[in-house]
Parts: sequence; structure tokens; C-alpha cells
Amino acid sequence: MTLTAEQITQFNQNGYLIMKGYYSQEEILRLQQAAFNDETLYERAWDKKDAQGAVSKVCLWQKTGDDFYSMFSRSRRLVDVCEQLIGEEVYHTSTKIMMKEPFVGGAWEWHQDFGYWHRDNFMLYPKAISCMIAINKATPENGCLQVLKGSHHLGRLDHNKTGDQKGAAMAFVEEAMKYHPIINVELEPGDVLFFHCNLLHKSNQNRSSEPRWSMISAYNAISNQSFQENEAIYYPLHRVDDDAILNWQAS
Repeated sequence: MTLTAEQITQFNQNGYLIMKGYYSQEEILRLQQAAFNDETLYERAWDKKDAQGAVSKVCLWQKTGDDFYSMFSRSRRLVDVCEQLIGEEVYHTSTKIMMKEPFVGGAWEWHQDFGYWHRDNFMLYPKAISCMIAINKATPENGCLQVLKGSHHLGRLDHNKTGDQKGAAMAFVEEAMKYHPIINVELEPGDVLFFHCNLLHKSNQNRSSEPRWSMISAYNAISNQSFQENEAIYYPLHRVDDDAILNWQAS
């Protein structure tokens, strides 16, 4: 996958890039079947409360392997594009599956990923990027992601604890809203959102009867590895070709 100059410019200006139909119907069906029938996701998931106490579930891991989910996070389709957007060689830092359940799925407060990666994982530079794959449809009704367009140009904001989460200082967020429009990132299954680690984003509670699931793989420049030991561990990234998703078989 090679991006156009226009797509790279769009990412640099806006802080995000939406790629429609990035995965085929067959590929995303396999991901839906795997995730929706994977009881271990619930067993390993963390419950994260928002400011009102509503809960979202998230299952996160750092190390990739030969499992089905890794066929996405190790794929050239994600990794090569991230390198084009960052301009450097990258490695995988984490993959998580976000499970926002019908009616009860909690909000994610306004934040920047670099707001906590910087402090928790000792990243010096904002050379990191996230790729959100829509497992099922994301709408305003079921709590789709919202972003402040171009807000990555603000640089890193202070973050404080909000519920079980870390949220950006709201005085700065509210000021940023005067200059950066809120965009609802509505996605169909198989669409992908690439977004900069300093882009302000949030999602509202799921008030609908439909779940909102997504898989988010994050990558960091190799030159930007943690400068102090912490829970984030560097693992070499072994890429797989795009056909690995459909060719994968359970061992």
C-alpha cells in the first residue's frame, strides 16, 4: 500500500486519515467471527470507568505472535502506511480490542495518546500513530470516535485522572474547540482510521442497541523507544503479507 502525496498532506494537516473499505468483506467477517466468539477477550479485559462511572471494556496486549489478530497488527497494510506517515521505521507497541456494549458502554474522555505514553512509557517524541479498524459499524448513536481536527498541532497537553481514565486538561480542550472542529468518525466495518498520537479524541457513551467494537494497533518509531525501563517492552516486528489474514489457519 502506497499513499499519495495528497493523503500524506491530509494526515499532516488534520492529524488523521480515514481509509474506506481498507479490509474486504471476507477479511472483516473473519475478524468479526474471531472477536465476537472469543470469550478470552472478556476474561482478559479491563473495565474502564468514565467520569460518570459507566464502563467500557478494553483488552490490550503488546507482543505479536502467530495468532489471527497478529495477522492484522503485523501486516504490511498497516505497518508500511504508518512508516510513510511517520517517515521512519516503526515497531508495534500494542494492540487492543475496544468493546463498547449496547446501552451500557462508557465514554472515553478527551485525551491524546501521547499524553500518557509520554509519561507512562517514557516516549520523548510524538512519533507514534494508532490504526483503528472498525469491527462493526461506528455511528454517533453507538459512541463513535470524535476527533478535534488538526488538534495535534497543539502539542502535548497536561493529562489528569478522569474516572479510571487519563483525560486532557479541559480548560485547554475547551479553548481548542474554538479553533478545531469536532469530527464524528463514522466508519463501516473494515474502514480504518490512522491518527496521530497528539490528536485530541474521545467517544461518547453507547446509548444504542448495537455494540461498537474496534481493534486498535499502535506503532512507534524505533528511534523513539522508551528511554527508561517501564511496562512497555520492545519486541521486534516481523511483518506478514496482506494475504496472511485469509490464509491464516488455527494450529
